[in-house]
Amino acid sequence: MWVDGQGDRPVVWRPGFQNRKKMFTVYFNYSGPLVVDILPQDTTMTATYYVQNVFSQVKSAINEQRPKDSTSRTLLLHDNAGPHKAKATTQ
Repeated sequence: MWVDGQGDRPVVWRPGFQNRKKMFTVYFNYSGPLVVDILPQDTTMTATYYVQNVFSQVKSAINEQRPKDSTSRTLLLHDNAGPHKAKATTQ
């Protein structure tokens, strides 16, 4: 952030938060964010982590919103990231 010599520094509400890198996985539907997952510090996003932690949250959130519809009619748009193309994820 740029601060000139005359102005006061802005207040940082959560000190140290901006110093650590965070990876967010966010799923949206028509009404807004459905699931937000923050990857723990010093953890790598793998297919196993994605299926066990992120995708299970997405499935349960969809089932809560639409209990009569199954998730088999749901389409998810992924980018070309490695964990999304892994065999464990595509199954």
